[in-house]
Parts: sequence; C-alpha cells; structure tokens
Amino acid sequence: MPYQDPLSEPTDYIEQSWKRCRDIGLKQSEKADDQLLTGTSIKELQSRYDFLFPHAEAVFEKLYPLIIQSGSVVFLTDPEGTILYASGDAAFASRAARVQLQVGANWHETKKGTNAIGVAIEEKRPALVKGSQHFFRENHFLTCASAPIFDRAGELLGVVNISGLKETFHPVLASAASLAADVFQNRMLVQEMRAEHLITLQQLETIRERHPLPLLTLDGDRRITGANPSAMRLLGNCLGAELPSDHNFQIITLKDDTHKLYRSVAIKESPATSASSRQPPLYTFSDIFGSCPAIVQVKELAKKASCSQLPVLLTGESGTGKELFAQAIHTQSERGPFVAVNCSAIPDTLIESELFGYEKGAFTGANREGGIGKFQAADGGTLFLDEIGDMSVRAQAALLRVLQEKTVTPVGSVKSRRVDVRIIAATHRNLFEEVQAGRFRADLFYRLKGITIHLPALRQRKDIRQLAEHLLQKHAEQPKTLSPAALQLLERHP
Repeated sequence: MPYQDPLSEPTDYIEQSWKRCRDIGLKQSEKADDQLLTGTSIKELQSRYDFLFPHAEAVFEKLYPLIIQSGSVVFLTDPEGTILYASGDAAFASRAARVQLQVGANWHETKKGTNAIGVAIEEKRPALVKGSQHFFRENHFLTCASAPIFDRAGELLGVVNISGLKETFHPVLASAASLAADVFQNRMLVQEMRAEHLITLQQLETIRERHPLPLLTLDGDRRITGANPSAMRLLGNCLGAELPSDHNFQIITLKDDTHKLYRSVAIKESPATSASSRQPPLYTFSDIFGSCPAIVQVKELAKKASCSQLPVLLTGESGTGKELFAQAIHTQSERGPFVAVNCSAIPDTLIESELFGYEKGAFTGANREGGIGKFQAADGGTLFLDEIGDMSVRAQAALLRVLQEKTVTPVGSVKSRRVDVRIIAATHRNLFEEVQAGRFRADLFYRLKGITIHLPALRQRKDIRQLAEHLLQKHAEQPKTLSPAALQLLERHP
C-alpha cells in the first residue's frame, strides 16, 4: 500500500494532463461533460463501495472544522472519478454544483479535462490544480487538491479531493488531502489486519480442536493456558496447572521480535505418530515445478483451495499431476491423514466395504476381525478419490449418501458413524459431458465441484525447456545437460 508523496508545486503533470485532453479532442471553450448519476444508478454505485464509507465518515469528521473554516468541500470518488460522498461548506457546494462538482458527477480527465481528481487517477499521485490550470474555463474559479487511495495490493480504490474557491484556498488544504488519504489507507489496513487475525485465530482453534495429538499452550511460567480434547483426556482438567514433567511433551517456545514476551506450545507424540512419521512424506506445493503462467495460476488457485473446507475437483488428462496437486492441497491444509482411493480399481461388489468398512463375518471372505473403510481411515483428514469419473452408478449413489449425511454405516452393521472428511476428487473425463450422457449423477457432480481446478497438459505449457532441465538435474546421478536439438525436440513433441 503506497503512501502519498508530499505535494509541491510541480507543473509537469499539469502539462501532461493538458496534452492528454487535447489528444482526445477536448476544447477549452466548450462545456465539460455534465452527465450526472442520480437515483438508483448512484445508489448502486455507492453500495459497491460501501466498505469505504465508514472510513470516509471518520476521516472527514476530523477534517470538518478545517473544511468549514476555509469554505471548502471534501469529496470521495470511486477509481473512475465518480463522486460518491461529499461534506463541507453549503455555500461553496451550491456554487460547485453549477459545474457538477457534486455526488454522481464523474471528474475523470476524459469528462472534465485537467482537474485534481482526474490527474490523481491518471498519475497515481497527489495533485494540486489551481484556477486557470483547469482545462475547461468554466472550472477556473476552483482550486482543488486530490490524493489517491490504494489498497494493500496497490490497486486504486478512489480519490480524496478538497475543493474551494481559488481566492480563498489555503495551501494547508493541499497537505490535508494527502494526509487524509494516508489516514484512510491506515484505517483500512488495520481493519484488514484485524479481520485476518480473527480468521487466523479461528483456523488455529479449529486445527487445535481436531488435532489427534495432545496439544497444550503454556504461559511464561509454563502453566497450562489451553488444552485440546486429546490433552484433556490424557491429563484431565489441567488448565492453570503446571506442565507435568513425566509426560514427555515436546515444548516449542514462541517469541516476538523483541524476545521479551513469549509463550510455548507443548506437543506429545504417540508411538503411532512416530511410526507414521517414517512413512514417505506427501508432496507439497514446493515440489510442483513450473514457470508457465498456466501452471503458476493453477498453483495459486490450489493454495487458496487448501485454506477452504470445500470439496475440490481436479480435472486434466492422465499424467498432468492430479495426485501431486491433491497431496499438496492436503499438506498445506494441515488436516489429518491423507487416504487415496483409485475408484476405477475397486470392483462394484466391494465398493461399500472398501469405502465404509465392514463388521466381522459381514460377507464370505471378509477379515475375521472386520475392517475400517477409507472414510473412517481418512476421518479428520482428506479422502482423495482418483478417477472418480470411472466409478459405477451404483457406487456413485453410495458415495452421494455419505457426502450428504456425513456418516458411514459399515457393511453388516446397523450403527452409523459420523466422519469429518474433506473430499478431493480427480478425473481425466469431462464430468459435465458424462452427466449429460447419463453416466454420472448430476447431484454427485455438483457435490464434488466446490472448487474446480483444471490442470494443463504438457503440450499446453510454455516451460517445457525449464521443466526438462529441472527434472534432469533432479534425477541424474552426474550433472547433465540437454543439447539444443534435444530441447527443440521436446518442445515440438505433441
């Protein structure tokens, strides 16, 4: 979020603005555009930017004594220069309205020629336009100071403008416009940071509550300030007590930049967790190489999807990396176990027992102790349904029932069990066409397509050369390079 440069007395932006006005055919002697949004149109535009109004009211209230004393009016515009909000001296506002300097008017350069609002939008910096520096003669009685408002990403949100009579416009008003824009931006930044802080706290609380390991939070004296359900089962009601020394908790100390304040997190590993930690790690987004805009865009969407609980549908031809993306999304989400199922490889007769589990003796050939299904194995984590487009219609019906009810009933049992599973599905087929052809249930399709991510085929990517060299360096025992002819052949390969 850029901050405003102090206003001086430059003329370069005035000259540039006049040139732009002449280039588009505006003439000084003619009247400026006098179209005005009113009624429903201005209300719709104001509702689109209603998030700005609380800040405008707070900032302009501080400016109000200065604005009234100087006989001026302060305005807020949208990014295109349409005035959304005004406050100030009634006498000047009445005169300004004669040249449509009022709510509903657009003061972009293309409409009103050189003016402070239009210049601030074009130049993306504060602007001061005095009297005859305005392009249209009808505006020569004005002196105006404007400053742009940006969001955190540097995108223009609007303009703060202070206007008054050229004879009485005090230089301090020019600085006030820039100061108001800076205060405006600071208020929005603080509001966004508070919102992000709350979301982060909610996310951490959700992870803490669902984490299978005992987790504790400790204050500076190692007293327990928080405990998740697993820790409460292990230690009982332990809040306020000192951390016991005989439970082998791993303690991670958290410090701020000053190292003066700190808290701790205590984690107890279970034998099962230690064993599982020896399993090959899942892929992460850092394992997905690519500089092609198509794959970069897909990675960004997948990262955003990992922060959501919505189901994800990965589409793309065979070999585009659907399971790689599924694992990366899961890893980033920090959920529990990741369980993968190849839907095309499960016989139709075993689909229920494979997905939902079974009781002992449920069918001929069943394990004597019974077995848990993929849904229970993935409880608290992610179930990856690969090749979902090859699943039989009968299996689709069984899957839909679980997704709707969020419970599973093992084969041979009458007792349902609730499961918390995030679904990521993948297919090389066009599921929309499969639905139209009657081979895939429409209701299941719409259950699965919460976030749809299409992975580009290699032939559609523009980074084949870089990808080939990356893979060669990764897998070659000795340093190798590809010849220009080999690289050209790869890039031409269909």
